[in-house]
Amino acid sequence: MRARLHRARGKGQVTFFVLRHQFSTIQGVLAVSATISKAMVSFASGVAKESIVEVNATVTVPEAAVEGCSQKVELQVNQFWVIDRSVPILPFQIDDAGTLVLDQAAEGIGGGGKDDQKEEEKVGEGGVKSSMVYQDTRLNNRIIDLRVPTNQAIFRIQAGVCKLFREFMD
Repeated sequence: MRARLHRARGKGQVTFFVLRHQFSTIQGVLAVSATISKAMVSFASGVAKESIVEVNATVTVPEAAVEGCSQKVELQVNQFWVIDRSVPILPFQIDDAGTLVLDQAAEGIGGGGKDDQKEEEKVGEGGVKSSMVYQDTRLNNRIIDLRVPTNQAIFRIQAGVCKLFREFMD
């Protein structure tokens, strides 16, 4: 399977990561075994987000349900390759760009001045910090912004409406 690395976290001799292809996500597990060294596991946990990786894996059904992924199966990884490494620090994270902002005036967004910061940290639910991404940052880095699931959903709906219109006209 070839996909983008959405997130990775290492825990000792095991690395858990989430792979994303278009709008689908799946969890993979890379553990130390007879064929996989500890160095490979630590290497996989250090790969930058949004890198393109390829894995050779066995699909299994986990004992506990996989939360936070669209596919409810798990990949037991046998081989792990990095096809194209992403830059270590992206202008913004996909998760931050997907944050819902209902009232931009109340959040202090949209000043548009040159002195405005590109991102603003905010403490969300559970004390987790998230950054709000301003529109100019999103537009200047459109290639990353198009990977946000919300934006992909908008384009999918637009394509469906256009398809129905073409079918009606035919």
